[in-house]
Amino acid sequence: MKKMALFLLAAALVSCSRPWTEKDKSEFVSGCLSAAVRGMGEDSAKRYCRCLVEKVVAKYPNANDAKYIKYDSTVKVLAQECLKQR
Repeated sequence: MKKMALFLLAAALVSCSRPWTEKDKSEFVSGCLSAAVRGMGEDSAKRYCRCLVEKVVAKYPNANDAKYIKYDSTVKVLAQECLKQR
């Protein structure tokens, strides 16, 4: 019985995983651009947002986990890395 419960739990966790689609990435960049373009030029904002989406996708390969980004302080570190690269 315990094995069955563990199997069902593992299956539920795996089934909740969803890779990032191009649409997900595009929406992330779009939201990023709308905020970043005010503080930096358009070209710099595009470079920054593309960098940030790459780092976020690497950190959160499951797109369903993206909802936790605003609570994760390491995303601020990723943003700082991207700011240095622009």
